[in-house]
Amino acid sequence: MISARPGLVNAFCVDLEEWFHVCGVDAGYSDPASWDSAPSQVIHDTEILLQLLDETCSRGTFLAVGWIAHKHPALIRRIAAAGHEVGCHGYNHRLLFTQTPREFEEDLRQALDVLRAISGQPVTCYRAPGFSMRRDTLWAYPILRRNGIEVDVSIVPARRDHGGLQGASRDPFLLLTEEGPIKCFPVSVMSLLGINVPFSGGGYLRLFPQPLIAAGYRQNHRQGRIGMAYIHPREVNPEQPRLKLPLLKSFKYYVNLRSTQRKLRATLETFRFTTVSEALESVTQWPEYELRASNGRFLHDLRRRKPR
Repeated sequence: MISARPGLVNAFCVDLEEWFHVCGVDAGYSDPASWDSAPSQVIHDTEILLQLLDETCSRGTFLAVGWIAHKHPALIRRIAAAGHEVGCHGYNHRLLFTQTPREFEEDLRQALDVLRAISGQPVTCYRAPGFSMRRDTLWAYPILRRNGIEVDVSIVPARRDHGGLQGASRDPFLLLTEEGPIKCFPVSVMSLLGINVPFSGGGYLRLFPQPLIAAGYRQNHRQGRIGMAYIHPREVNPEQPRLKLPLLKSFKYYVNLRSTQRKLRATLETFRFTTVSEALESVTQWPEYELRASNGRFLHDLRRRKPR
């Protein structure tokens, strides 16, 4: 049993996808029709994460690809039965900017239908594949809200390969859309030499030393801000099949896989983690932003709403 840990309660997210769900490059599995031919690793890898969460008395939000839920419904039921939250990561794991609004809504609805039916949960939390929420994809927010999504965890307030909203709020905020309000919980970043840098998940967690990761959480906590960790199941499996990727992409995808479990355990034992929904219960101030169209091609701006 882990003793009580001081500090704010952070959110723990798992992007529930397979080892071949790589974004932004054709590595042999860009067509969903090819996925059934690939050896599945997600059950094995997710069980490792579930055990880590159980041993550290932590809970999390599993943002599942709808295709995973359709193929492995028992895994989704296992996650829900263990007391974790089930969220949505799209059905076919497509980057937002590769879809039209209509295609996006069809994919979203397909994913939500299967996730809600299997998990027995309302499934109100969403993350865009590849964190691909950009200024030219903010049109997705009214669609998300129309389909029952109440919390989005897609925004990275820093530079990123195929996403990122530099200058966006680091704090959770309320986004007002034509379909109603949606809570936005940005991915955690830390300030290094005046630059916002992600530190708490994915390749950053694998690349950075543990003291720097811990410093990132403490920096956010000193500023009264809850943190968010995130991981992909494949990142705890050094023996996963390897994709043929461009050199830089391969480095980002596979660096330090053997140290992931150690760093993840140290983080979970040092700080407190729970689901996205529960972590957000501690947020008492919700700055409001409005989503306003800036032209007719679905480009939008986020503008701070002035207090009345």
